[in-house]
Parts: sequence; structure tokens; C-alpha cells
Amino acid sequence: MRSTVLGTLSLLPLVISSTAFAIAVPDKPHLVTQGHSEIRVAPDMATLSVRVTALKPESLAAKEEVDTKVAALFSSLAGLGVSKKDIDSGNVITRPDYQYGKNGDKPKLLGYQAERQISIRLYDLDQLSQTLNKILEQGIQNIQQVSYGRRNADELRQQARLAAVANARELAEELSQGVDRKLGEVYAIEYQPSQSGSVPRHYGVMSSSKAAQESLDASYVQNEIEFTDQVQVVFNLN
Repeated sequence: MRSTVLGTLSLLPLVISSTAFAIAVPDKPHLVTQGHSEIRVAPDMATLSVRVTALKPESLAAKEEVDTKVAALFSSLAGLGVSKKDIDSGNVITRPDYQYGKNGDKPKLLGYQAERQISIRLYDLDQLSQTLNKILEQGIQNIQQVSYGRRNADELRQQARLAAVANARELAEELSQGVDRKLGEVYAIEYQPSQSGSVPRHYGVMSSSKAAQESLDASYVQNEIEFTDQVQVVFNLN
């Protein structure tokens, strides 16, 4: 894990108008700093989003095919040690599928499409390629995205938040010493949460050959994900 406290800050005059900022400021000498933090860590889990679909002349037949594919997927993933509690499978949705003509002709009913959204949490990233292949072997081509994360994400977010507060105070102490003033009590705090984590990789329809090619790519698993935070603090100056 690599933790970095960024040096970016907002330096404001010792006395400023309260209308200049959204955060409340006192009508006496004060200092406003903005603390930032960034923690970079390697991911230890991945979440796969999969869409299981089937198109049949009757909605019941489409539903049954989707349910069969999902049951087979559960069984296949169990062989890799993926537990059912790590798989979220939504309810089946069925709807008619029409083909629309170019000249305003009456739509043609192609059949009924059934769909279930599946979310798979994988805690052994070395099995990612095998898991993708198992999914494809069940005739499921729509692997929508893979998102990387950390099991202790809440703890890391808290660490980033506290580091941002510490950074704001550290900057305030340095600046107050630089102008020969004593840093007083905190007057106001404005929390400015940042989005942390990783950007998911989107795949859409994925073939077995593409999965094999991806498994050989060293950049397949994201190297690092980041947890960032920031806070603005107003200090009185004595």
C-alpha cells in the first residue's frame, strides 16, 4: 500500500470576506486550508457484471433457458471455489422483441427475450481468466464489465479522510508560523468527498478467443486503485 499526502492547498488572505467562499469564515484574522490525501493500493478482488439472455418464440421458454444457463454457471463456478454467497443473480425479466421496418411497416415480433443480471465477486485474481472462460463455456457472451476493488475499502476510505484532515492542519501550522501568528481553534470544516476506486473495464459481447488474448495481457488486472479525499478547514488566528 502506498499512501501519499498531496501538497495542494488553498491559501487565503488572513482576513477575507465571508461572501468569497461557500464555507463560513469569521470576521477576524483566520486561515483557510484545503487538505488532500491519496492512497494507492493493489486490488485484491474483482466484480464481474454479466448479462444472461435468451430469445425464444414463447416467454416461458426464454425464461427457462436463462434459468438453465444461470444454474449451469453456478455449478461451473463452484468448481473454482466461487461460493453462491458471492454471486448476486437478479430476477428474470421478459419482454417482446420486435423488428421495425424502415418504411413505417408494422413491427414484426421476433420472439420473447428473457434476461438476468449476474454479479460475481472474485477474491482470487489469479482465477480471473479461468472465471471468464467458465462464463463463456456456458454460452454467456455478454460480460459487461470487470471492476476491481479492495475488501477493506471502508477502512482505506477512512484512512484517506483522516489523512486529508491532518494535511489541512499541517499546512495551516506551517503558514501560521510563516506569518508569525499562532494557530487557533477550528472555526468551520467543509467536507468535500472524492470518488475513489477504479474505473471498470467494459467488454460487452466477449468471445473465448478474446478472453484468452486478455489473459496473456500483463495489464489485464489493474495495477493500482486509489482512494482520495479532501477537506477544507477554517482556523482562527491568534
